[in-house]
Amino acid sequence: MEEREDHHYNCPALPGIKVIIIGSKAEYKRSAANTILGQEDCKMREEIVKSEKTERMVQDRSVTLVMTPGWWRSFTLAESAKSLKMEIVTSLKLCPDPHAFLLVINLHKPFTEMHLNSVVEHMEILGEQIWNHTIVLLMYNDKTQRHADNKKLIERAGQELDILIKKCGNRVHVFNYTVSKGINVEKLFHEIESLVAKHEGQGFKMDRKLLEDMEEKRRTVKKRAEEREIEAKTKMQTLKERLTEKSFPELRIVLMGGNIVGKSSVVNTILKIKQEKNMSKKCVMSEGEVDKQTVILIDTPGWWPYASVKETSEPVKQEIMSSVTMCPPGPHAVLLVLQSGVAFTEAQRRSVKEHMELLGRNVWKYCIVVFSRGDWIVTPTIEEHIESEGEDLQWLINKCGNWYHVINYMEQDDGKQVRELMEKVEMMARMNNDLLKPKEGAKEDSDSGWGSVMSDQDKFERGSLNLYPPEMHEDHVKKWLENMEIESHYRDSSKFSEDISEDVTHNQNH
Repeated sequence: MEEREDHHYNCPALPGIKVIIIGSKAEYKRSAANTILGQEDCKMREEIVKSEKTERMVQDRSVTLVMTPGWWRSFTLAESAKSLKMEIVTSLKLCPDPHAFLLVINLHKPFTEMHLNSVVEHMEILGEQIWNHTIVLLMYNDKTQRHADNKKLIERAGQELDILIKKCGNRVHVFNYTVSKGINVEKLFHEIESLVAKHEGQGFKMDRKLLEDMEEKRRTVKKRAEEREIEAKTKMQTLKERLTEKSFPELRIVLMGGNIVGKSSVVNTILKIKQEKNMSKKCVMSEGEVDKQTVILIDTPGWWPYASVKETSEPVKQEIMSSVTMCPPGPHAVLLVLQSGVAFTEAQRRSVKEHMELLGRNVWKYCIVVFSRGDWIVTPTIEEHIESEGEDLQWLINKCGNWYHVINYMEQDDGKQVRELMEKVEMMARMNNDLLKPKEGAKEDSDSGWGSVMSDQDKFERGSLNLYPPEMHEDHVKKWLENMEIESHYRDSSKFSEDISEDVTHNQNH
């Protein structure tokens, strides 16, 4: 290792360095960028959702640095939102022909085969040649081991990290925060200069056709998104003008959605309360006021991602169906909660359709799709997320009559987003002029597993053919959910430290 570092110092210094920082969420990419640029960043607590470019003079070099949004570290490529993939590709417009990609990995977190596969799939969006231009940047801080040997740290991290480093031609750099940050950065610059020398001064070349196609797709998405937004706003304005009678004395709302989509957080946001996540298999009723109007929320138990109704336990199905009777004479609306920033696939569409129709085939006329964690959406608007994600999500939104809303937990808006949601609920309820009633024969339908006389086409539409997406068997789903739990706790923290040592302490506490 020492010989290789000596070799770096013999490479000519570059007057300018262009790098792209890439990696999954919560890997301290902002900490890495701040260290390289020698600055403090007031955005430390914010998730990177759009590629960010910074230019700065560092150690007599002009440094151009682009940070890209991250993927969930346990996700396959198919599980990441299409808009995220597009944003990673188009980050190269901000930094054409970069000298290096810095792949940030947190040494304090386990790095398993699942995480390795996730990194490989997401990196190769840019082509397999990316590995020839990538340096693995490991983030480490442990004040009890001030003189830890970097080589031993890497060996201790395990076989999967070693495989990743080998894919990058054994180019690895450790940001060990127990030593001088200036020395860390100087060594990294020499590592980059050595890489550039190896490629005879050439940076990473992106397929121009791919970039052009991506830009054309984004223009199409933007145009369709604008049309959808106009349609939604026009409908609301028309309803406001037509329906002028007094508002309801109370609004009764059922929340539906899979596990880990943020239903409890939506309840807390609407009612301005801090109740624990509903981990039970029972409905939870909450009541409060929004602008002096009583609001009753029924939070139903969630289902496993991609699961068909037949795979959901009987008690959970019965509890979901009972939600309609818990707020007599019936709910005005159903909020179907989806998590922002993740893919919505055909398997999820079938799963959502089956579970929603536990409340009856006519449930859709009472349904508003609510996207939770709007601060994670990569696109500028929720409409662009809907249009970029593809036909499965568009089918769902259209099925709900183009009723949708986004909740941004980081937004300080004095309740504006909640008032707008309640306004949509009320307008839809006035337009319907009736309430969602309990589904007749629901018990029989549930007991029979949707009946024995369904056609294959019906079974396919409902998802009852038990089709799984690749690698989404039970063990994978459990690990996926465990990672989502850990990372959602990390992301929902009220304070992010500007120093990685505090970040690490915070992460270990969770």
